[in-house]
Amino acid sequence: MSGPDVTLIAIVGGSASGKTRLAYAIADAIPGACVIKEDDYYLDATLLDDFDPASFNFDEPASKEHALLVKHLRALKAGAAVDIPQYDFATHSRKRETRRVEPAPAIIIEGLHAVATPDLAELFDLVIYVSATRPVRFERRLKRDVSERGRTPDSVRHQFDTIVEPMHTLHVEPQKPLADIIITNMGPPDFDCLAEPVLDRLRDTVVNR
Repeated sequence: MSGPDVTLIAIVGGSASGKTRLAYAIADAIPGACVIKEDDYYLDATLLDDFDPASFNFDEPASKEHALLVKHLRALKAGAAVDIPQYDFATHSRKRETRRVEPAPAIIIEGLHAVATPDLAELFDLVIYVSATRPVRFERRLKRDVSERGRTPDSVRHQFDTIVEPMHTLHVEPQKPLADIIITNMGPPDFDCLAEPVLDRLRDTVVNR
C-alpha cells in the first residue's frame, strides 16, 4: 500500500534540457524533499561483456536498471528507506558506497527515461517534461561534457548526432504526452521561475503540508 505522505514527481526531457537544476530548484522549495537521479541506475559497465564507452548507447532505456528503480520507488511509497546506487561517469561503474534515501514529502526523480516504461510511469503522482530545442540542448551538453566529463568537442558532437538525438526522437519525445506540466527552457534559465508552475500545482498537497 502506498504511503500517504510520499509524493513521487518525475522530471523528464532531453539531454541538457535542464532537468537536474529544475529538480533541485523544486526540492529547495519543499521542506524535506529529495532528488534521485535516474542516471545512478545505469548498468555497471564492469558487469557488461565487451563494454566500450565510445559506442555504448547510454540514451537507450535498457542502459539503466529500471527494475531496481521501480523496486526502490515502490518501497519509498510504502514508507521504507532504500539504498540507491551511485554511478561514476569516469569509470562507467557503480561506486562501492550507496546513498540512503528515506521516505519524504516529495521525492523527485529526474532523468531521460523516468516515465519511458509503464512500470515506472504508473508510480508517479506528477510528471513534468522539460522542453528545449536541439541547438540549445547541444550547446549545453557540449559545455558540460567538455568541462565536467573530460570529453573532446568532436566526440561530444559525434555522440550527439549519432546516438543522443536519434534516441531523443525515439525514447524521450514520446514521454511528452504523459506530462502533467510542460516547462519550456530555452534561454539563460531562471530555475526558481521555471519551478513556479510545479510548486503551484503542489502547493496545497505538498509545499504547505
